[in-house]
Amino acid sequence: MTYKLTERANHKVEVAGSLTTEIVERERAGIVRSIRSRAKLPGFRDGKAPESMIRARFAEDIDAELKEHLSQLVWQEMMEAEDDLQPLTMPQLSDIGFGDDGSFSMTAELEVRPNYGLPKLEGFELPEVSLEVADGEVETELDRLAEQQAVWQPVEDDAAAADGMLVEADLVGQMEDSDEEPYDENDAQFVVGSEAVPPEVSEALQGARVGDERVAAKTFPDDDEKKDRAGKTVNYTIKVKGLKRKELPEIDDELAKSVGLEDLDELKTRVGEAIGRKKAADRREEWRRALLDYLKENVDVNELPSSLVQNAVNESVNRYAYQMAMQGMGPADGDFKWEELAAKAEPSARQHVADNLILEQLAMEWETPVPESEVDAYIAAEAQQHGVPPAEHKATLAAEEKLDSIRHAARLTSVVDEMIRRAGGGVDCWFGAFRTSSSRPLGASAATTSFRGC
Repeated sequence: MTYKLTERANHKVEVAGSLTTEIVERERAGIVRSIRSRAKLPGFRDGKAPESMIRARFAEDIDAELKEHLSQLVWQEMMEAEDDLQPLTMPQLSDIGFGDDGSFSMTAELEVRPNYGLPKLEGFELPEVSLEVADGEVETELDRLAEQQAVWQPVEDDAAAADGMLVEADLVGQMEDSDEEPYDENDAQFVVGSEAVPPEVSEALQGARVGDERVAAKTFPDDDEKKDRAGKTVNYTIKVKGLKRKELPEIDDELAKSVGLEDLDELKTRVGEAIGRKKAADRREEWRRALLDYLKENVDVNELPSSLVQNAVNESVNRYAYQMAMQGMGPADGDFKWEELAAKAEPSARQHVADNLILEQLAMEWETPVPESEVDAYIAAEAQQHGVPPAEHKATLAAEEKLDSIRHAARLTSVVDEMIRRAGGGVDCWFGAFRTSSSRPLGASAATTSFRGC
């Protein structure tokens, strides 16, 4: 067999291969024998028809099967010889045929994984990122926790609605010049002055008391994303049935106990540790981005395998469509413009592909191992996000044949750690999405933990 590899644009290669007449005839004879063994022809016992008759009777079938078989033969032998060639797509075959002398030739085009000439990371200056936790940051988080523990309490009978108060009301909305049934919601709840409430409604409710009825009108802009309401006005009628005011708990020992801790001092310590972990995770991400940008400066990432970019774009658009579906919206409801969505998704898709190609190359060059314990840690973190036991989540991933993708993701995460280490970052723990050194959640048993930066 002979073949020739020719590099094309966008990491494509063309393979032109051929087989001699002797090889072709040998393989043809094997196919003829196979067809003969199962052929049923009148006047002959099964498998006993003359070979000449088989060749004449099944000539087209033999040629078709032979072309496919010989193409695979060329491809397999070429891949064995070119063991550093990493195909990303199935070969697109063309110019398949037999020569006048009985030889065979074919041409195949396919995308292959790029092999970048990456620079060394030793000596690269990582950005300075402080892990210091200021007292003010702890106080801000405590205020946020108190906000989460707040309760809504009914106000006095003569109280009037104001920004920040919860209104319980019967709400009717009617679009002007529309035959549609009015929007009608009993016992609606919304906070006056919040971003989720139209400003016109919040303004109309200022000073309202229980039992009052207020009206408001909202006109949508002409370029509203939902064309069926663009430029139209909806009139609201709101009957106030109740008013509540948010009451925040004191930031004290009782607040700490409500989340399973001993006292306020332990709560402050735990909040400080959580902020520290967040800072460490943010630093790690900043370092990851800086290192990848540095590596990409030294290679041409403008030319990326089109199949990988298209797959990444499709995944992004499909995620958006899924999110819309979860909100009860379909393509018709949202007036989806798929081409526009794909165009918007392409820049981030290209960055994702370029990042992954570089990380995957480093993983191969460094022969980065991924112990099963790391995979289990990755799965455990995912299981926590889904609220299921780790063993159950792992079994689900195995049943769905997704464990290999988890191992791949864990390996790339390990490569990032190694990248940072080689650049002098001294990574000794993970504070990202996958693992932490001390990540006991609020509300867990109050065992002593210690924060260490990485």
